[in-house]
Amino acid sequence: MVKRSYKTVTSAVAGALLLNCAMPTFANDAESDNGWQQRFLIYGWLPDISGTLNYDIGGGNTAGADASDLVDALEGVFMGVYAIRKDKLSVTVDLIYLDLSNTENNAIDYPGPSGGQVSARAKQDMTAWVVSGYGGFNTVQTEKATMDIIAGIRYLGMDTSVKVEVSGPIPPSLPSKKLSESVDLWDGIIGVQGRYNLTDKWYVPYHLDVGTGDSDLTWQAQAAIGYSYKWGDVLLAYRHLYYDQGSSGLIDDLDLSGPALGVNFNF
Repeated sequence: MVKRSYKTVTSAVAGALLLNCAMPTFANDAESDNGWQQRFLIYGWLPDISGTLNYDIGGGNTAGADASDLVDALEGVFMGVYAIRKDKLSVTVDLIYLDLSNTENNAIDYPGPSGGQVSARAKQDMTAWVVSGYGGFNTVQTEKATMDIIAGIRYLGMDTSVKVEVSGPIPPSLPSKKLSESVDLWDGIIGVQGRYNLTDKWYVPYHLDVGTGDSDLTWQAQAAIGYSYKWGDVLLAYRHLYYDQGSSGLIDDLDLSGPALGVNFNF
């Protein structure tokens, strides 16, 4: 198998995997009349991205796209978390949707007696969903600290395409080439999450999970600093996400790390 490398804006995959900027925590929330506590979180994330996406170009060959730039071509995105808790039990659902399109132009030198350049234009489109759902059970509850054991499922659905057009003084004209790939990954995840209270307003939430299934390995970790208001919380976080589907899959490996800002609303 031959692997060819080229740079595209497939870094936007990062947006697709923009997982969970700041996980909901409930330690100091006021309960409703029936004892339920609910939160809705919206957030944004600015990650650095590294890794490789593989495209099948036929003949047993693949083209590896280097995901190394920040997302800069989002056409539509939604990111949110809904969480509910009663007593020691909690349920959390995290949803991310991403739609992107981007075009990159390059000039390529070609050999020969006369030499010259041709223009190469690559247009990439991608849509992706990331849905994480898990249940939690509280194992530590003190004035200063809480910790939940969590377990659940994470789904990643991604559709990508790259259309390459080459033009220039090369007879005969080269045809355009369109590469399309899609992937649906279901992974079981386990982990811990909780918070440590610094004061009655400031606290440090944390989250760590690891999983496998359709992926060889996926894991994520996050720590943040949060400030509580009566209506909710504001959090400044740092999150790292890793995905590895193996060299035979679309996602050879993918790392996303960066700061995030989130807002929790209590109701």
